[in-house]
Amino acid sequence: MAEQTEREVLNHLIETCRDGERGFLYATNYVHDSLVKAIFTELASQRERFAEDLLPHAQRLGGANEADGTTTAALHRGWMTVKDTLTGHDTKAIIREAERGEDAALAVYKEALARMLPQATREVIERQYAEVRQAHDRIHTFLTREGAILQEHD
Repeated sequence: MAEQTEREVLNHLIETCRDGERGFLYATNYVHDSLVKAIFTELASQRERFAEDLLPHAQRLGGANEADGTTTAALHRGWMTVKDTLTGHDTKAIIREAERGEDAALAVYKEALARMLPQATREVIERQYAEVRQAHDRIHTFLTREGAILQEHD
């Protein structure tokens, strides 16, 4: 993989956060369980805040790209739409897709942390990575623990 500049790394993280925000908001439209809806709404707000927290670091380097999310995330949202149609907006399937989205976000954060970054930028990314990891684990735990309860609600 070609070496990315600090600006490219930050822009990719900002796009990933915006993708996560849109993905979680999209999912809230199709889940019926109020707890799942609340978690997704909370995580959408978190990702919006993450993008805002990264923006000054990108602006220091000339600004963030005007991107409307990554192609990968657009494809993932498209796949979620098809899968939702096929599963009748099955809550467990939507949560499973949210977990896959979090897997992708974690990979982007890991890749960013492997780069040479100024300490202040690295600290923001490390904090966000830890929170994304917690969100992923929360979704995974909810999926495995609450699966039987969710099936009753669907």
